[in-house]
Amino acid sequence: MRTLHPNLWHPIRFIIMLIVLVWTVYGVCYEPPTDISGVVWIAMLVAALVVSPLFPKSMSVAIIVIAYAGDLFTSYASSGNSLPTHLYAYGMLAYSTNVIIAAALFTYYIATILLISPPSPGTNPVSMISMYAMVLLLGRALSWSEKTTRKRFEAAQNKNRLQELESRARIADAIHDAVTGDLSAAAFVAQRHVDGVSGSPSVAAGGPVSAADAADAEDWRQINEYILFALTNVHRVIDELNMDATVLPGDADGEALANLLRATMNDGDRRLRKLGFEITSIRHCAGGKPSASRETAELVNNLLREIYANIARHAAPGSKVDLSVILRPNAIEITQINPMKEGIAGADGHDNELPGGHGLASFKKQLESHQGTLTASAQDGSWTLFAYIPVTVIDDSPGLFEQVQA
Repeated sequence: MRTLHPNLWHPIRFIIMLIVLVWTVYGVCYEPPTDISGVVWIAMLVAALVVSPLFPKSMSVAIIVIAYAGDLFTSYASSGNSLPTHLYAYGMLAYSTNVIIAAALFTYYIATILLISPPSPGTNPVSMISMYAMVLLLGRALSWSEKTTRKRFEAAQNKNRLQELESRARIADAIHDAVTGDLSAAAFVAQRHVDGVSGSPSVAAGGPVSAADAADAEDWRQINEYILFALTNVHRVIDELNMDATVLPGDADGEALANLLRATMNDGDRRLRKLGFEITSIRHCAGGKPSASRETAELVNNLLREIYANIARHAAPGSKVDLSVILRPNAIEITQINPMKEGIAGADGHDNELPGGHGLASFKKQLESHQGTLTASAQDGSWTLFAYIPVTVIDDSPGLFEQVQA
């Protein structure tokens, strides 16, 4: 109920409505209507008042119309019992609209009380005008106060959000500096021990590998697997910490998307080189940079991250990796080629049967929902991936950093 009708739960408006309702009911009890038309008229007025917290503008207009039209149907309308609801409607309209509407209401009331319907001889028109002016000013003052409070609250939220992003970025950098360097060094040691068995003098001379050496090599190979898996998970944690920082603001020339992908590729290349891979990545603009929506940009960026993670986990250690990202005015093309590890080099060419392939299978479904394609195959120990992502929508909504800095 609170979510569907937030106006009903506004404390100030709800309390004012209750006060006006009690005031009106007291007036009716003090001077009740004498005919059925008067009962219907006051019932309509009270009903509009009770519903006004849900629909402040429309019900306020309805109260004013009912109050002025009452003189046409019943003499009870001149008793003055509509004054509380009338003042409430003026104040509510001043609160929920703007200064121009408030000024127009005040001008209309002055014209009505001085020219159209002058008050009775015992009523001071100056006091009536002053009373309506105070109600209108009170409505505007409440509106200004609420807007000021909301802006301060939003500014505090944005400041806290920015501090959170900065804190998460520092944590990500600290994790990267403290963990990935040691894990990369451990991976080098494990790979050197594995390569040392195959490059031993006896094996180089054509002799067989002893059972002890084979067992030792297998142990180091498993250690290397564990290290690479841990390193991939650390990078995933770092990516999660930095996720909000990579939300793409809408841009007409595609520069933000190009910069985002460049940063992801530079970071991925740096990580793979620390693991001993010979990575060659190319980001090429063919005819212009695409203007992608934030959703499409996140999809492409996350796919790139998944590709780099799969290279670290499944590519042959120390092998040469080729990765290209081509930016076209209406599409993005990603191509990945690298040798596979011996343990999975003989796998079938279906990506969902490879270790970690569930991630690619998920991305394949996402790309197909965007009218894109993702194909992957493993043949002769070589892994090839091609992704095509069409770009047809521009999202002009502000990005996260723009919202924070606003």
